[in-house]
Amino acid sequence: MNLGLALVLWFAAVVIAIGNGFVGNLVVAPRLGQYSGHVYKSLVMIAVVFVLAWIYASQTQGTAWLAAAVGAGLLWFFLTIGFEFICGHFIFGHSWEALFADYRIWQGRLWLLVLLSDLVAPPIMGWILNR
Repeated sequence: MNLGLALVLWFAAVVIAIGNGFVGNLVVAPRLGQYSGHVYKSLVMIAVVFVLAWIYASQTQGTAWLAAAVGAGLLWFFLTIGFEFICGHFIFGHSWEALFADYRIWQGRLWLLVLLSDLVAPPIMGWILNR
């Protein structure tokens, strides 16, 4: 696994996610509603993760691409969860209840799909580039 590249791309995703959150909350949600803002933010981040996974996969071709892709997916998945809970609570001031509420997909919350994309996008993009 190219750890340096995986970390740089994950950090880029964090920066984009923060900007995406501001756009979703300040532009989309006031015009289309809170839930539409949530859907917008989730779909944009899923697309971003797949683009970043394509960048990662394009740099990790060869015989070990699958191990590198799975490693990057696991890294992104766990770093994102850690960031969400640690920074979400202690820096951004979100309550634990609000943070856990984002995991309730049965209530229309799409955050789990973003996490799933963190996990599966690198192997999927690696497979596409290496077939």
